[in-house]
Amino acid sequence: MYPPQQPDDPYAAGAYAYQPGPPAPTGMPGTAITVRVLMFIGGVCGLLFGALFWLAAAMASGEGQFSRDFLDGMGEAGLPLSGGEAGVFFGVMGAIPFVYGVVSIVLASIMGRRSAGVMWSIVVFQGLSALLLVLAVITGGFASIIPLFFTIGMIVLMVVPNTRAFYENKPAAPGYPGYPGAY
Repeated sequence: MYPPQQPDDPYAAGAYAYQPGPPAPTGMPGTAITVRVLMFIGGVCGLLFGALFWLAAAMASGEGQFSRDFLDGMGEAGLPLSGGEAGVFFGVMGAIPFVYGVVSIVLASIMGRRSAGVMWSIVVFQGLSALLLVLAVITGGFASIIPLFFTIGMIVLMVVPNTRAFYENKPAAPGYPGYPGAY
């Protein structure tokens, strides 16, 4: 009849039986590592831009000749503000990138923890960042298009099946490294 089946025969239990493959990866997938690196870079940039705006706030609210020249330049550029108003304006404008930088660095620091909460926190944070960047583009800040593309890219990288499988502690989807039976 049929030859006896060998114990290591992949079809021994039937064509559709589960066959153990390589173990699921325990390390962070490359997509998550990419997001983590981009979030660290974006966080540092946010901290630096926040500090730069706060430096401008200090320059604008000072009493010296430099402060008067700074305010005169702002008036010529179409933003006539007093020293106190300019200080508050640049202070608030500096808080936005600074808070982004702090939150981005904190989230990137905890990305090594495998939990759905960490993954969705990053997705929500990047989603809110994308909304602010879209608002900036709509109001004329066309330089915000580049960070918007990076933010959308980070959202996509966080929700691909490979990254989701890592954070939700389940096997990866077919076709991704770590899928049982993948070679």
